[in-house]
Amino acid sequence: MKNSALTMLLCAGLLVCSLDASADKTGYYRWADDEGKQHFTQQPPKGRKYDFVETRSGATIHSDGTDLTSANEPENNGNDAAPEKMEILPPKDPALCKKAKGNMQSLKANGARIRITNADGSTRMLNTEEIKQQENRAQQVIKLHCN
Repeated sequence: MKNSALTMLLCAGLLVCSLDASADKTGYYRWADDEGKQHFTQQPPKGRKYDFVETRSGATIHSDGTDLTSANEPENNGNDAAPEKMEILPPKDPALCKKAKGNMQSLKANGARIRITNADGSTRMLNTEEIKQQENRAQQVIKLHCN
């Protein structure tokens, strides 16, 4: 029974770790130059229409390029500037919320001893710093998927 609970806790911790890696939204900017040639870049073009394509889901955000400001130009009043970073958040997942809250409760338990299995099959206990990292990851999932 005790090993089963530790195994479940380890699996939950690994799930939180994997969710943290996939939670970051990245993408690229697709735009055409004056000759109609398509370009794909990490930064939006200045003063041009572009599409931001989120690489994980393929979702596309269109821009007409009229509200863009150059990084070197001062902002007029801060209201019409393009955002520094676009972020597409996934829909909230109540199951992930519940699991992350359970993980957080286990991680914060006094005297929590968390055993993990390494890639080579050996096991070891998480140290205090690693437990803190897991708490931070669980907190990020809670922030993303809970109300």
